[in-house]
Amino acid sequence: MITDEKVGKNIRLLRVAKRMSQEELGQEANISAAMISYIEKGIRPLPLKTGYLIAKALNCTVDDLIEKDYQIVGEK
Repeated sequence: MITDEKVGKNIRLLRVAKRMSQEELGQEANISAAMISYIEKGIRPLPLKTGYLIAKALNCTVDDLIEKDYQIVGEK
């Protein structure tokens, strides 16, 4: 389980950048939209298998979700 709160933020930012709804990401990753929401909000930790499915749907790696610090352009 990955519990870093940065992960949820990274998932949200990548999802929004790809213009995907939580429903669309959930369908692509075969995960419920509610689970996507819980992970993005930091309510639930990210199971590694789920992280892999989300990363695949977002066309990135699990390492990208964990280690990078994505930000909205112009946001500090």
